[in-house]
Amino acid sequence: MGQAISTSSLWGSQHLLQSGSRLESFEEIIDSAFIPGGLGPMLMSTDISKCLEVLCADSNLPLIKLAELQDHRVGGVMTPLIERSKTVADALRVVLMFNCRHAEPLYWTGSIRGDHAALTAWFDRPAELSISQADRICILGVLQVVSGFKSALGEAFQPTLIRIKPCWSETEWPTHFMGVPIEKNAPETELLLARSCLSAPNPLRRDVHETPELVAERERYQEDAKTALLRNDTCSWIRGHLPTGSCDLTQLAVRLNCDKRTLQRRFERELSCRFSDLVDDVRAEMCVPLLESGVFPMQAIAEQLGYATSGNFSRFFQRRFGCTPRDWTRLAITG
Repeated sequence: MGQAISTSSLWGSQHLLQSGSRLESFEEIIDSAFIPGGLGPMLMSTDISKCLEVLCADSNLPLIKLAELQDHRVGGVMTPLIERSKTVADALRVVLMFNCRHAEPLYWTGSIRGDHAALTAWFDRPAELSISQADRICILGVLQVVSGFKSALGEAFQPTLIRIKPCWSETEWPTHFMGVPIEKNAPETELLLARSCLSAPNPLRRDVHETPELVAERERYQEDAKTALLRNDTCSWIRGHLPTGSCDLTQLAVRLNCDKRTLQRRFERELSCRFSDLVDDVRAEMCVPLLESGVFPMQAIAEQLGYATSGNFSRFFQRRFGCTPRDWTRLAITG
């Protein structure tokens, strides 16, 4: 599964590195970047995390400073598509559809919540990265959406709230980022924006020519990665629908305008699993950081995972991990 992330996500980092030794370490990692066909320089997610460790050696607040320095060019190969987006919704679709070419392990789930639209970040974490390291990349991604879209879309883009998971209890996040309020200790790291702005035209739209080579490369990439994209797009949809209680195969089949049984056969053929297996995988990936944060009561975690009661969640957790959620939490605290 792809773990490459564009070095454009780190644009501006060198301005924040004061120490000569830190800068040298950072540049050594950047020098190891590779260039896949048709794409810009990329690093593996573990190397991106090392760069952020150098940047955030004393505090996580340099993430805020880094994103403030950045603009729409941080989108790397997505930038031409974002620049020529006709509306805010078109720009969001670029991120939902093509972020895999810019940051393969970082996925976005789009959802509508009353008067707001939400863009939720989640990371397909390799074993080499800790939960907090993956969360750091997600937080930077959300901040970059704010700074990048403000640069590309101007006043048409109307973010209303940045929500951050409680991955670092000692970090004193500011109350606002670029005028957008920040909510700490949220169940997910995500961005809310006014639903009414989705249809707003892009006043800063640029006519950017996308070369035939880049178009061909994008199509080839999607064809080569369609199995991974099926899994991660499905998991992204599951994450967005678990808290609403509407996460079932029938609902997903309706969304994809296909037969329920046909969709299940596709999962079995292409992913060698059932839809319920993917639901369990997503629940397992979501619940651990919520538990380890020590912030959320069991019932709140259960509801976030689509369970009506904490008892149902506890039974799932024991089947999956071999211990109760409370035992896991105690081990995390003492370990």
